[in-house]
Amino acid sequence: MSFELHKAAQEGNGLIVDGLMSQDPRLVLQSDEDSRTPLHWACTFQHEQIVRRLLAVPKSQFEIDIDHMVDESGWTPFHIACSVGNLEIVKLLAQHDPAPDVNLATSSGQTGLFYAVSKGHYDVVEYLVTECKASARIKDKRAQLPLHRAASIGAEKICELLIKKANSPLNAQDIYGFTALHHALSEGHGDLALKLVKLGADFRVADKDGQLPVDVAVDDKVRKFFVKSLQDEGLIESA
Repeated sequence: MSFELHKAAQEGNGLIVDGLMSQDPRLVLQSDEDSRTPLHWACTFQHEQIVRRLLAVPKSQFEIDIDHMVDESGWTPFHIACSVGNLEIVKLLAQHDPAPDVNLATSSGQTGLFYAVSKGHYDVVEYLVTECKASARIKDKRAQLPLHRAASIGAEKICELLIKKANSPLNAQDIYGFTALHHALSEGHGDLALKLVKLGADFRVADKDGQLPVDVAVDDKVRKFFVKSLQDEGLIESA
């Protein structure tokens, strides 16, 4: 089977895309050996104009439902766009009719918000949360929230956005009993850990092994910094 439209979408070749689409617009729905459509590939390689062309099929001919374009891992073009972090393409997809479900999860239980957060794409996260009303309360198959991922990578601005604008739970625990605070300290993000406490994170919540966030700090330097910071804030007494 030939996948000429997929190749043209990957390469960003608008002339070939236009030619193929004029001959058979339903090629936009065709899945390749990776179960991906041309739109998946246009989003992957961030070809904004190709995305526009592929979405431009009149509804009078047939409907392009992005949520039905699912690859073997449950990724739609919207998940890819969020992960890649191209805000304009995310907007193009989000504003398509019918609009994609921003809370649709992949086979790992993760939504587009998870992928944008994991890659540190603040502008995409902000758009998803404020404009698309994406939920920050959906847990993936490891029982993690987007906030857990943001804490793991030390994304302070994203953490604050998720907490203040998306009402993310602060002390939710994943399958290991880790809170966002556990993740921040285990990855060595001491400043973020202190910020999370100031935002309401409970540093007394233990994981499944009975370890507090301070107990899983990546090293003694981070541990001492965190304890000293809590003392300076008057949250715990000095030894």
